[in-house]
Amino acid sequence: MIIYKQIKQVNKLFIAIIIALSIFLTSTSTYAKYHEEDLELFKLFLRVFGEVEDKYVEEVDKNELMDSALKGMLNSLDPYSTYMTDDDFQEMEVDTRGFYGGLGLEVTLDENGFVRILSPIDDTPGARSGLQSGDYITGIDGDDVYGMSLNDAVDRMRGLANTPITLTIFREGSDAPFDIKIIREIIQITPVKYKVLDNNIAYIRISTFSEIADKKIVDAIRNINRETNNKTRGFVVDVRNNPGGLLDQAIKVTDLFLDKGEIVSTKSRDQLRKQRYFAKKGDIINGAELIVLTNGGSASASEIFAGAIGDNKRGTVVGTKTYGKGSVQTIIPLGHGDGAVRMTTAKYYTPNDISIDKIGIKPTYLIEIDKNNPDAEDVQLIYAEKLINGRYNRRMNMNQ
Repeated sequence: MIIYKQIKQVNKLFIAIIIALSIFLTSTSTYAKYHEEDLELFKLFLRVFGEVEDKYVEEVDKNELMDSALKGMLNSLDPYSTYMTDDDFQEMEVDTRGFYGGLGLEVTLDENGFVRILSPIDDTPGARSGLQSGDYITGIDGDDVYGMSLNDAVDRMRGLANTPITLTIFREGSDAPFDIKIIREIIQITPVKYKVLDNNIAYIRISTFSEIADKKIVDAIRNINRETNNKTRGFVVDVRNNPGGLLDQAIKVTDLFLDKGEIVSTKSRDQLRKQRYFAKKGDIINGAELIVLTNGGSASASEIFAGAIGDNKRGTVVGTKTYGKGSVQTIIPLGHGDGAVRMTTAKYYTPNDISIDKIGIKPTYLIEIDKNNPDAEDVQLIYAEKLINGRYNRRMNMNQ
């Protein structure tokens, strides 16, 4: 807790910096000529800040006021851009390493300001409670969520392990919202799981593209080949309800399965500037049959992976259309304990130069699953197995 004297000092320093900046900028004729409007906006902000500080009915915490102003500015751009306090920034760094506390939900803020579940993460309280991709969180412990920033909603959902929380959920197709009580846990994400199915078909589940995902997949494939005595018929890679993760991991994981070709490209504000990422020679499964499973909870890095595999005709995408989160967020640390800015700076494009953002990846074979029946057969996985077995048998017959 910062004491009031320190707040006053911070505020005075802030104003001094703004004044100094204004003097510097106004002394530079070129900047002043083209950015005079910016200076007027800064002055407007300072006037409003001062009025709130002096006249609001209750004493305000200036740091919190500034945090809210910065968050509001960035949140107005899109659901993925935000200002992070230093605590938020530290938490984010922990999250990408696969260890944090909470419910295990990846959430977003839709264009109407509602908190929506992108996907529940495997083996977490959120997943075990029956929450689904596409559910809307309308209340947290009885408080209305609408109007909260995404960071505020996430903060409310996090807490000490073994403490309860009640989420009010609206699910499309339901008559009315309903409550789900969940016990928080320390979340330790296992990004990759695998098993060998009937007929030596390998199943690899990627739940998140964390910083160790590529290494875990290499280990999984080695163990699978050992178990099948190198007679694996084909591979099913499941990225359903995988909310994404790190761009470099999406590229590394995709590169494992490609021998050549483009993986993804990004375009920034200047559409002429395009960063392209290509696969290096070497396919870890040596051309074996590859099926990728997707659904509406597959987003970001998952869509890069599925799009590259499909566009390069390296494998077949099966399931339902992905979420359509095809934008790049750059983390800009501000230093000196001031947190960071997370801002959308580019968009993803598949190798066929198709934007992922708000469009998603359409599967080659659209296979719907009964989301309202948790005991229903996994018809998407069953279909993938049939594809691999059918193609394997055709190859064997052709070679006879």
